[in-house]
Amino acid sequence: MTTFKKIADFDVARFMGGRSKLGKYFDGFWRDLFVGHNNAFPDEVMCGAFDWNGETIWTPCGYEHAFNTWSRIGQFVAHVKSDEAGQQETQYAYRCGDARGNNIIFGDNRILWCATSYKNVDVQSIYKAKESSTFDARHLTVTRDGSVVFTDGQMLNILARSDTGTAEFLTHKIPLDKGINWFKLLENDLDSDFSYIAVCTAKRTATALDEPNRITLISLKNNSVFNRVEVNGTQTFSRHPKKEEMVVLGQKLTVLSLPDLKTVNAIELPLMGKERNMNPAHSRVEHSPNGQYFALAYTAKGDVEIRDTHSLEIIQTFDGQGRLLTDMSWNSTGEYLACGFRDRNGREKIELIVWDMKSHKTVFRISTGNKKVDAFPTVVYRWSPLAAELACLVDNQRIQIFGLR
Repeated sequence: MTTFKKIADFDVARFMGGRSKLGKYFDGFWRDLFVGHNNAFPDEVMCGAFDWNGETIWTPCGYEHAFNTWSRIGQFVAHVKSDEAGQQETQYAYRCGDARGNNIIFGDNRILWCATSYKNVDVQSIYKAKESSTFDARHLTVTRDGSVVFTDGQMLNILARSDTGTAEFLTHKIPLDKGINWFKLLENDLDSDFSYIAVCTAKRTATALDEPNRITLISLKNNSVFNRVEVNGTQTFSRHPKKEEMVVLGQKLTVLSLPDLKTVNAIELPLMGKERNMNPAHSRVEHSPNGQYFALAYTAKGDVEIRDTHSLEIIQTFDGQGRLLTDMSWNSTGEYLACGFRDRNGREKIELIVWDMKSHKTVFRISTGNKKVDAFPTVVYRWSPLAAELACLVDNQRIQIFGLR
């Protein structure tokens, strides 16, 4: 039977910050003596994202505006620091990684930097919020061509690289509708000219299923609004990787064509009629890499349905864990689906489960031990783009890598 076994296990909290060797030594001594070797002090907890490309891992630093680079076997490679004077005392680096080529995006909820190499060669500030204001760094996203997308109040910001061949970023600001806005990238793997950002605008966090929500389609080619449509009770959506279509989970399960946003297919979901309000934070839909299926989760139990993209019929259902679904993603070949589940109060351990699409069985399960701290960490696991390997953030301070054996 297929199983995932541990390849590496290393502590990424011990190397946070640019303190002296003596200071790090005493930190480690006191932590081991009073807290325990496998537990971090509160200011060492890695309350942020991490990223990896299958070989290199990037982790944010809690002590300063910086990030660390590690090999996939846990060897410390480099500490890359920004040009910000002093240490950050209260803000963690929320994002790190999203590597495209040699470009690493990192920062907190006020300042963003781009490092053009994992060694401290060229680090530049690419965005800074106005005095005493912050932006939404938790949902910051980087496109395949290296553009940085995030929201700042009622504004969607797209930081795109200049066409002049320099390292300069140009900021494009797109006003959003009043309300609660969230977005998702709809990228075309073959032609970036047909890549979009879809923004959903709702009146409140828990969306009423009979309430119309506006979906705004923004072109990444010219960084402007392309089209709009209203869909009742929009929870989430996903782009088909092979067709110019997107599936929308709302009051109905709807397939829309891109970019004209016309309805191609729609079906009723039996459980949706029994629910008045749904929280988009716990609903997921993700297409498989080959585009034949999509995984869908929308029930309170966290059950995951595998549906055919053409007929929308259920092919397989995986039982949820009776807890809130926090994340869901396929590996690069579509053979495995990983899902993270959190307990009801949302502040305790996350359990990560991997299902095999061929055997329809659970092939991996781990309790990551990550407690929610100010809505972080935002990343608990990442698939390798190169192989069926999974990097997990455990206890908010360790990276463990698992692979097929």
